[in-house]
Amino acid sequence: MGDFSTQQKLQLTRQVRERYQQDRQDLGQREQLLYGRTLSYFEEEPPYSYDDEANYSGMGDKSSGKGGTLGLRILLAAILVCLLALADRRGDTLFGLTSGQILEYLRYDCIPSP
Repeated sequence: MGDFSTQQKLQLTRQVRERYQQDRQDLGQREQLLYGRTLSYFEEEPPYSYDDEANYSGMGDKSSGKGGTLGLRILLAAILVCLLALADRRGDTLFGLTSGQILEYLRYDCIPSP
């Protein structure tokens, strides 16, 4: 790798950054299709600049914590698990399915076959 000139290194760095930016845009478009909105981290500027004299020390993690739905998803999952356990104990159906059918669907979708 010592054979590369400075100009070749800068060109390669620029290509890598352009590809990274294109991948971010593609991911943002896919999430727009999936969730109906672009997530907040695609609206932010990257933590480092894209010019040729970029300082790589600024590439740290910048987690702002806004727009996250992990807590809500965990709460919803816990509620659904409790509803499933309650329906199983009482012998009721949940969304028109028995608990055995729901567990079978979960095994089929979530547990890999040996």
